[in-house]
Amino acid sequence: MSTRLLLAMSLLLPCVSAAAPRVVSMADALDGVRQSNLTWKSLDEYLEQAEALKRVGIGMFLPKAQLEGQWVHQGDRHLPDLSGFSTMGALLGDLVQAVVAEHPNEATRFAPYMQASSADAGSTFDAFVPPANMLSATFTVVVPVLTPEAIPFLRGALSTRDAAVQRIGFGREQLLFGVAKAYYGLLSLQSMIEVGKSSLESARQHFRSNEVKANLQAATQLEVKRAELEVARAESQLAELRATLEKTKAGFRYLSGIEGDFVVVEPAVSLPAAGASVDEWRRVADAERKDLIAARIEIEVADREVGKVWAKYFPSVNLIAQGKADNAKEMRFDDDPYSWLVMGTLGWSVFDGGIREAQLSLAQSQRRQKELAALDLGAKIKSDVEAAAQALEDARAARRLAERQLEVAHRTQALAVASESAGVATNLEIIDTNTMVFASEAQGLAARFKESMAILDLLAAAGRPVPFSTPVGP
Repeated sequence: MSTRLLLAMSLLLPCVSAAAPRVVSMADALDGVRQSNLTWKSLDEYLEQAEALKRVGIGMFLPKAQLEGQWVHQGDRHLPDLSGFSTMGALLGDLVQAVVAEHPNEATRFAPYMQASSADAGSTFDAFVPPANMLSATFTVVVPVLTPEAIPFLRGALSTRDAAVQRIGFGREQLLFGVAKAYYGLLSLQSMIEVGKSSLESARQHFRSNEVKANLQAATQLEVKRAELEVARAESQLAELRATLEKTKAGFRYLSGIEGDFVVVEPAVSLPAAGASVDEWRRVADAERKDLIAARIEIEVADREVGKVWAKYFPSVNLIAQGKADNAKEMRFDDDPYSWLVMGTLGWSVFDGGIREAQLSLAQSQRRQKELAALDLGAKIKSDVEAAAQALEDARAARRLAERQLEVAHRTQALAVASESAGVATNLEIIDTNTMVFASEAQGLAARFKESMAILDLLAAAGRPVPFSTPVGP
C-alpha cells in the first residue's frame, strides 16, 4: 500500500510543479497593458484620424484631376422637314448657273456649289442628325490659386493632431496608473492572505491547546468550543480574502492581458516620497497634465473653425484645363474629335441668406465653450491635486498609527501568552489578543496600501508618468 502511495505521489509531483503560479512583476504588468490591452490599441485611431484630417487640409492646396465618361442613347430620331431649304437651294443653283453662263471665267469659283447642288439632297441633311449612341470622355484639371478655407482648415488639422497626441498620452497614463493601483491591491490582498493564514494557524494551535487542557481537566468545554469558533471565524476570513483575490485577478487579467494563475511581488522600484509642497504639485499639474494641454490646444482648434467661417467671405480663384473627345461629329462644325480649353474662375459669395453669419456665431460660441471647459478642467485639476496631497498626508498619518498599534498588539499578545503559561490570563483574553494582532496587521496592510494609492493618485493628478520606469518628482 505504501509503495502505491509513493508511486502516486511521484506522478503527481510534476503536475503540481507545472501548475505553479506565474510570478508577475510590475514591469510585466505594464508591458502587458502596452501589448494586449484593446483600449490602449484603440487610442492609436485618434492619431490616425488626426493624420487623415491633416492630409485633407494639404489636399485642398493641390491640383485636382477628374476623368468623366458619358454615354447617351437617343430613341426616336426624325429627319427635319427641310423642303423649303431644298427649293431655296434649287433657286440658288439656277442663279449660279446663270452667273456662270454670263461669266465663264468665274466657273471655277462656283464649282463646289454646283457639285453640292447636283448631289443627293437627302444626304446633306442626314449629316446633321446625331448618332443613336453618343460617347464622350472629358479630362479636367483644376488648380486652386486662392482657396481661403484651406489655410485655417490645415492649421486646425495640425492643432487637432497635437491635441490627439496629448489625449492619447493622458488616456494611456490613466491605464498604466489603473494597472499599478490594481497591482498594489493584489499585493495587499496576498499579504492579507498570509496574515490570515498566520491567524488561522494561531487559532488552531490555541484550539489544540485547549483540547489538551480539557482532557487534563484544566479547561472547560466552553473554552474549547470558543477556541473552535475562533478557528471557524479565521477560516471564513481566509476564504473571503481568497475569493476577493480571485475576483481582483480577473479584472487585472482584463487590464494587463496576463493569462492563467499568477502571483505578484513587491515592485523593485519603490514609490517616490512625493514630499513636495501643494503649490509645487499644482504648478507641475498646470504644466504637465496632458488632458489640460489638450484642452488648451482644442481652443486653438476652435479658433481655426472661426477662421474657416471668416474665409467664406473671401473669393476663391481656380485655373481649369479641360480636354474632351467624342464621336458626335454631326454635332460639331469640324471633323476633329478632340478639343481642349483653359479657363480661370472666380467665385465670390456675396449673400447666402445669412448662413455664414449663423455659422460664425456658432463657431464663436463653441470657441467660448472650449475656453470655459479648459478653465473648468484647470480648476478641477487644482482641486484634485489638493485633495490628493491631503489624502497622502492622512494616509501617512494612518500608516504610522497602524504601525504603533501593531507594535502594541504584538506586545500585548506576548504578555497574554506569558500570563496564560503562568495561569493568570484567561482563554478569552488569549483569543482577544490573537484577534487584536490579526486586526492590527490587517489595518497596517490597509494603511500601507492606502499610502501607495495616495502617492499614485497624487502623481496621476499632477500629470506625472507611472513611477516604475521614469524618475518622477516636481
